[in-house]
Amino acid sequence: MSMLYKPTIVLGINTAHDASACLLIDGELKVAIAEERLTRRKHQQGYPQLAIQYCLAAMGIPDIHVVDCIVINEYEQTDISLFLQQQHYKGKVICNPSHHLLHAYYAWIASGFDDTAILIVDGSGYSYGEYKRRGSPLLGEPPCFNEMEEAESLFLVRDGQIQLIDKRWGLWEASRPFFRFPSLGHMYSAASQYIFGDWVHAGKTMGLAPYGDPSALAARIINYLPSGWEMDTTWVTELPPRSALPAHEDKLCCDVAAKVQYELEIVMLQLAENLYERTHSKNLCISGGVALNSVTNGRILREGPFENLFVTPAANDSGIAIGAALYGHHQLTNDVPAWNYSNDFHGRRYSQAEILSLLQGNPLVKYESVDDCALQAARDIASGKIIGWFEGGSEFGPRALGHRSILCDAQGKHMKDQLNATVKFREPFRPYAASILSEYSKDFFDLDVPSPYMLIVTDVRPDKLAVIPSVCHVDNTCRVQVVPPDFDGDYRKLIEHFMELTGVPLVLDTSFNIRGEPIVETPRDALRCFLGTNLEVLYLQNYRVTKTTIIEHGNFKSLRPFLNEELSMGNSLEVANGRWVSESTYVQARTGYKSSIEKDEAEILRLVDGERSIAEINDLLKPALADEDLRLRFTNFQRRGFISFLNSEDRR
Repeated sequence: MSMLYKPTIVLGINTAHDASACLLIDGELKVAIAEERLTRRKHQQGYPQLAIQYCLAAMGIPDIHVVDCIVINEYEQTDISLFLQQQHYKGKVICNPSHHLLHAYYAWIASGFDDTAILIVDGSGYSYGEYKRRGSPLLGEPPCFNEMEEAESLFLVRDGQIQLIDKRWGLWEASRPFFRFPSLGHMYSAASQYIFGDWVHAGKTMGLAPYGDPSALAARIINYLPSGWEMDTTWVTELPPRSALPAHEDKLCCDVAAKVQYELEIVMLQLAENLYERTHSKNLCISGGVALNSVTNGRILREGPFENLFVTPAANDSGIAIGAALYGHHQLTNDVPAWNYSNDFHGRRYSQAEILSLLQGNPLVKYESVDDCALQAARDIASGKIIGWFEGGSEFGPRALGHRSILCDAQGKHMKDQLNATVKFREPFRPYAASILSEYSKDFFDLDVPSPYMLIVTDVRPDKLAVIPSVCHVDNTCRVQVVPPDFDGDYRKLIEHFMELTGVPLVLDTSFNIRGEPIVETPRDALRCFLGTNLEVLYLQNYRVTKTTIIEHGNFKSLRPFLNEELSMGNSLEVANGRWVSESTYVQARTGYKSSIEKDEAEILRLVDGERSIAEINDLLKPALADEDLRLRFTNFQRRGFISFLNSEDRR
């Protein structure tokens, strides 16, 4: 009598900020996704119901009751275990192993290193008391107080075992108005709160840092001692009130960004040195939110003692779901899998039938099937177009790596400004990354190691600064993705064709989203983003999609403008000396991004209903606009993402 084989199925979930889910079957990563990609709310937190359903459905699993083990990372005040009990789940539930340990499991297995040091640096984990009551391993010596939380953790993997080298604990002082916890992550969060109003904008702070001078601030954030270092969290409370100027125009904001970036780099280098002295491993893994600071990663690679560096692509808390699933598999089987972790594409694939059904039902776009999308896309980019590129399963981490990307020619001097102003709708100081064929990376960048996940910033070669100006930051650096010959999908072919056409082996690559929005997940997300921005062409796998524009339309006045999804219009009044002094009108996108408009522009937009033609709208204006002015107004509305156009014969 033969025994039926039953696979080991483990679900890892993160229910804190950047909620996510990951499904392992027999230790193999089958699918993983962040909840924000499905709810379309950035940094979504809470029980990732949609992400769990997505993972189960992708593998044909009917419900969680088939799953053998669920490992949960959650805030201490929540109780997902109780929720699972109420759902009559009978499998094994593991709640809140050390937050930093889960980051470390992800780094360990994904790196493929047999012997490696691991550095976990983020805002904070949870408290010692929480871990103690959960029976979490590898906590080290008890801290002074049970409520102290993880700040940084140092691990070593050797002989198939993970061991704790050191762990620093800290006490919370405040979260309002600034995060005040003595960790490197929250040092950066406090600066981001001061500059941009929210801790989640650490990436912006990193981009702003080269505009400032760290020595301009007298504040001492880090005190260096013979035994190590300690942090003073009061520095941010001593800053003057934030001005109303945009961050890049405010010298103090630039200097604050430069200060925390400088302090971060120095301490991270010290941590790497310390970890090397205590482990003598030639390999280093870094994870936790601070690992997304690609400038610091570049310095550790160049100046640190380790020969090899691996940074988890989902280094933020979404990656915890992968670590949780791995931890659960280890607990169930007493085995850790060996992975060939060659890419970060863990989303499900969408069929041609799904995409075709979406396109056939939308009169706002035109589409054609293309035999060689990589070649046609390269031609579009070489001609100066900005395109959206959608293929295969989505990237799990926060970097677009050629499956959900916006692409253009880095040779265009003004391309960065055009992207920021009319596609991404973001601040003008923010830089862009490059995706380059691996065999040419040394020719363009000071980089001689793989960088597949766009997590290393390096210097641009001096003779290439004028060649690729739109990916050169103000300090002549660039964040780089090195694209190897065995890349999954047609993205490498696209870059190869682009090189054949232009002689340049790289393209500018940025995430397929707009300011305040997660990276697109579904074909519908991509189409909606395409229509709501100044993107010129969209590639949905083997379909080339375009939209009607005034420029290409002879009788533009016959077009019917249609408001893009989830826009709203509002007014704001400014008060001075006890009275209203000025009024402004704005259009707000679904992400909360606001674009100021003039009063006469608002009058035109109020008449847009998807039924009236441009000519009919003009007839209602008092006075009517001349043809050229009318053309410019509606062209501008489309470029700013407000409207799309229907041909006169089309119906929604």
